[in-house]
Amino acid sequence: MEAALLASAAQILETEGPDGLSVRRIAAAAHVAPMGVYNHFDSKFGIIDALFIQGFERLGEAMATIGDIPDPYKALREAGRRYRALALAHPMVYQVMFLRPVPGFVPSVAALEIAARAFDSLVAAVERAMAANVIVDSSPAETAQLIWASIHGWVSLELLGIGFVEDQTAGYDRMCQSLLRGLRP
Repeated sequence: MEAALLASAAQILETEGPDGLSVRRIAAAAHVAPMGVYNHFDSKFGIIDALFIQGFERLGEAMATIGDIPDPYKALREAGRRYRALALAHPMVYQVMFLRPVPGFVPSVAALEIAARAFDSLVAAVERAMAANVIVDSSPAETAQLIWASIHGWVSLELLGIGFVEDQTAGYDRMCQSLLRGLRP
């Protein structure tokens, strides 16, 4: 039942936005009584927290295998591509993860720990690139934050429809390339 509730909440979020999320609406879509939501998630915010966690688990899974790419520079480029692909595939969940579109929602400590693990995968990729002298040796966490903030900025603007380039994919790739070129030793 928990999976059905979460899937229904994700579907409502993606099709109707955060305003469509209500305990009654989620329960009806999952074909359960509203009490089922409270039994599994405590509240609407509990479901939103679960969506936040699910989003960062997906991101963590996408980032976990970039270490398998032999070239550390290509691994960082692929990390950027995967990040954007995930955001475009789940734009409203992405907004829950990063843009806080639900008033009053604050991620739980457990949710923030899962988010940190996704970030740690990028830090590991940055450390590998630094060790290979592909990017300048500096604070790995700070460099990962710089990369994440840059790609997040582009993706957020794109999702919000604020873009001034015709080909978002090509522009994004150029931005990532320029960013990494600027980090070379």
